Amino acid sequence: MSKQTIRNERRGFFKAVAGAAATAAASPALFAGEAKHEGGGAYLAYDRKKIGSLEALKKSGTLNFSYPDAQSPCLAVYVDGEVKAYSTLCTHKGCPLVYNNDNHTFVCPCHFSKFDAAKNGEMIIGQATEELPRVYVEVKGDEIVAYGIDGLVFGRESNKLS
Repeated sequence: MSKQTIRNERRGFFKAVAGAAATAAASPALFAGEAKHEGGGAYLAYDRKKIGSLEALKKSGTLNFSYPDAQSPCLAVYVDGEVKAYSTLCTHKGCPLVYNNDNHTFVCPCHFSKFDAAKNGEMIIGQATEELPRVYVEVKGDEIVAYGIDGLVFGRESNKLS
């Protein structure tokens, strides 16, 4: 092959890669499913699922559930008069988190990342680089219902269920 042919093939390859990257950046919904918007943020909507009762959550301070599927452990917490819910898989390596009800933090026993439940799962310290995926919930009477997730659940390429 001549040097000119190699250059032309290389240019063609880089143009194709750049085009694919531009398409991916311009159309994230094509790759992650249908995004909804709430309060300026985007989340992926799933089927609505009752996860428990407000009365039980207020008594214990926490409520374990899985959402959007059985492989996605989550925890609802009652913080400052609000129901908040998060994935309980650390965003660093997927270790199961432990919740401290006294200071409203999730702690990873594997690498000691710490997340603030009162501040939407914000990372306080540790190896993780992202906040916890937040499960959107609504309270109707005594019923707590999950309806979407903001953030990528650990171990998934996308939050879209197959």
